[in-house]
Amino acid sequence: MSESSSIPPDIVRVTAPILFGPMINWALYGILCVQTYVYSYNFPDDRRYLKALAYFVFLVETVQTALTGADVYYWFMAGFGDLNRLKNSNFSPIDSPTVEAIISFIVQGFFCYRIWTLNKRAWWLALIIAILSVIQAIGAAWGGIKAMTLGTYAVVKTAQYLWLIASALADVLIAVTMMWLLRRTRGIEGRYSTYVLPRVVRLTVETNILTASVAVISFVLYVAFPNEIYYTCPTGVIGKLYSNTLFVTLNNRIYFRDHSSPVHSGDDAYLERALRPAVVARLSAQTRPSRSSTTSGSSIGLHEILPKVDTAKRDDHPL
Repeated sequence: MSESSSIPPDIVRVTAPILFGPMINWALYGILCVQTYVYSYNFPDDRRYLKALAYFVFLVETVQTALTGADVYYWFMAGFGDLNRLKNSNFSPIDSPTVEAIISFIVQGFFCYRIWTLNKRAWWLALIIAILSVIQAIGAAWGGIKAMTLGTYAVVKTAQYLWLIASALADVLIAVTMMWLLRRTRGIEGRYSTYVLPRVVRLTVETNILTASVAVISFVLYVAFPNEIYYTCPTGVIGKLYSNTLFVTLNNRIYFRDHSSPVHSGDDAYLERALRPAVVARLSAQTRPSRSSTTSGSSIGLHEILPKVDTAKRDDHPL
């Protein structure tokens, strides 16, 4: 009874955030496993660097999930009822800010490359996002290493500010930039600008607004409750949100492939559907002036009109 009475009645303020965070983290890891399977099954021929990027993220997230399990074991199983263990951060400085810094840097770098690919003139926007991504990664790694050394997060406020603010700004800037690129394509006819790009932009905006919102919530909790650890719950899932964002983006290509099937190399049917408005207009322009050419048995083939496109690498496109 003496040990039970020594437990403070408001202990839930400490135990709830560090328990709910890993639980949500594990749930998102389950989703990530499914996403990874879908990717490996549907895109076995992706370029090596893209597959290496995807599988590296999954491997790092697997390690991070194992570390969160070790934390829960340390706090609530081996240290059940031991308040001193709850005050010890254990592996959480590694699996939360440090590993998540690696994941967020990779995913934000991926979107920087996408922005640069969609519009080479937007390189300066991609550069700003890259700088913010580096700042948040440095802040997270700095805070994680310092907290691991001292055994507490209480002395890493500056690092936490850099991590959460820069991460939120980078995600918001990615979303705004993608919307700006979409506006620039309005009025341009074609399957890419009217069908493909809007869906890609919408998905990018939704996923980046989600990660930015979680970062903002974490920052607000960190500032509003400086003596509590409520912020550890949302910060514990940011990495999984980033990794799932990456795989959702890669797997989203299944939608375009299925709605444009068949898409195998050398298939003119895909190109014809994608470029039908331009093809019809050009056919009309070339056949209208001369009726003798049509009566003589000559015809204009699709291969003479469509540009030469390497369809074998369509699924490797960053979209």
